[in-house]
Amino acid sequence: MTDSKSVAKRKILMIDDDPMLLKLYEMTARTHEEITFLTAINTVEGDKIAREQKPDVILLDLILGKEPNTPVTEVDKNHGFNFLIMLKGDPEIRDIPVIIFSNLDTKQDHDRARDLQAADYIVKAKTTPEDVFTVAKGVIDIAGAEKKIRDLQEKSSQ
Repeated sequence: MTDSKSVAKRKILMIDDDPMLLKLYEMTARTHEEITFLTAINTVEGDKIAREQKPDVILLDLILGKEPNTPVTEVDKNHGFNFLIMLKGDPEIRDIPVIIFSNLDTKQDHDRARDLQAADYIVKAKTTPEDVFTVAKGVIDIAGAEKKIRDLQEKSSQ
């Protein structure tokens, strides 16, 4: 049996402009001792938190700051995708895995997320908070293993 105090806390940052959704996930995260849950309501705040807190994974909504009950446009989607492009292009934070967390569920959106190096794509309406945290923990584990491999490869090439 593993002592839960010896397990490192996993920092999960959710960037979403829906306060009710953030509250739901915050409450669910409290039931997980191993999770530190961080929230941002926009990408400016998310960028600041990512740089300061260095989360282990980011859950990123694609549509942020859109008026409710209006049609979704490509401009709306670009908000989240542009943040992902910026993050992956910045050496300081590019290794933080990003999971797209959106209600958009088109093949084009999934393909674009993959092309932009998103670690995964979760459709909000098709999942539960528990399932999201399970996926996030798995992505964190994979990213950790990949970093160990890169570090070993760098060491062996020196």
